[in-house]
Amino acid sequence: MSLRPRAANPAAMRDDRAMLRALLLALLLAGASARADEDPATYVQFVQDFGATCVSRSGMQILIKNTHPRRTLKVWLDRWHMGVGTGDRSRSELKPGAEPEALGCSRSLTGPQEWRLVKAQFVD
Repeated sequence: MSLRPRAANPAAMRDDRAMLRALLLALLLAGASARADEDPATYVQFVQDFGATCVSRSGMQILIKNTHPRRTLKVWLDRWHMGVGTGDRSRSELKPGAEPEALGCSRSLTGPQEWRLVKAQFVD
């Protein structure tokens, strides 16, 4: 057993550098993987606001927005009226920090309606 400090041993220093490189590479890959695994749907938010036409129908204005601080989202939405899918599909690009995009009223003249997120993806 040697009592010399480890740093004075050239073979041990090479091993330490190799281990440090492997650790740094693993951390870089983990960071890239975390970004790739980020779910864009978690950054889609439906918002309600008082719109004159909607309030007159006892409803609220429905809007959608992107809450991600830096990335643009592309979203696909289906509209439902009185609990039945209408077949209307809309697609929007939502920029980070932009004003919410209006979808419509929560009530039409004939009954309640809503929008459901079908798919969300990052554009960049």
